[in-house]
Amino acid sequence: MRIHRLFPWIALLILLSLPISRPGAPADPKTDSHPFVIRAQDDLLTVRLRDISLEKVLTEIANQTGIQITFYGPMDGFVSADFSNLPFERGLKRLLRDFNHILIYDKGKGSGQQIRELIIYSEKGKGLEKRWEPRSIAPQITPRRGLREVTPDSVVKAMKDEDPAIREEAVDVLAEMEDEKSIVDLSSLLLNDKDSEVRQRAAEALGDLEDERAVDSLIKALKDKDAAVRETVVDALSQIGGQKVLRPLRDALRDENEDVREAAAAALEFLTGQEVRR
Repeated sequence: MRIHRLFPWIALLILLSLPISRPGAPADPKTDSHPFVIRAQDDLLTVRLRDISLEKVLTEIANQTGIQITFYGPMDGFVSADFSNLPFERGLKRLLRDFNHILIYDKGKGSGQQIRELIIYSEKGKGLEKRWEPRSIAPQITPRRGLREVTPDSVVKAMKDEDPAIREEAVDVLAEMEDEKSIVDLSSLLLNDKDSEVRQRAAEALGDLEDERAVDSLIKALKDKDAAVRETVVDALSQIGGQKVLRPLRDALRDENEDVREAAAAALEFLTGQEVRR
């Protein structure tokens, strides 16, 4: 047999010896080449993660921010996210959007407040993990500074600014004030702002305030044309709770968007303690 006739067989043997890669298969989360960036600075959050362990991510957040973190459930999952310089609270919620969680605040001087504790209950759509003992991650540094103070006139001006990023800044400041006027202003942004991210942030803020006076506006916002806004509204209603939110949440089980339906089911399970058929 001539040597050139062996070439195809040699090439075949080489190909068979190569590792098999399945299209769409997840990368090994333990590889050191995966990105890991978490930066909390000046009340902004930058995150670049791909298949990083949840426990490692939460520990880094606790150490950089001073937030006490409590988790009900196994911390053996992996997290992926990629965003830059989002307002801290909004970025944290985006990072944890797949988990039911609550933020607890410490009020600072004036109208400022800062996040003191983060409690994570379960992955959305899986119900409460009652059998798990809570695990805590204590920060290794002192808490971060509270947000800056602003004047009422500057907030009104920011609410009307053409730049949606500035209107989002107004939402963050209104969320700190925790008074009746701030709820009215946040409700107005939720129902009338032309930018979906501003409306979504307003819904988040109303949920965080946990004030029943926001329920009527949130119920109206369940008809928002943007599914992400509707999903955030469902989460906000879950945070506020009460009998008044149950029927709108049941109506949201028929939403055309699957994420909204899943969020509504998780909210009802959280509020009623009963499993909801999906």
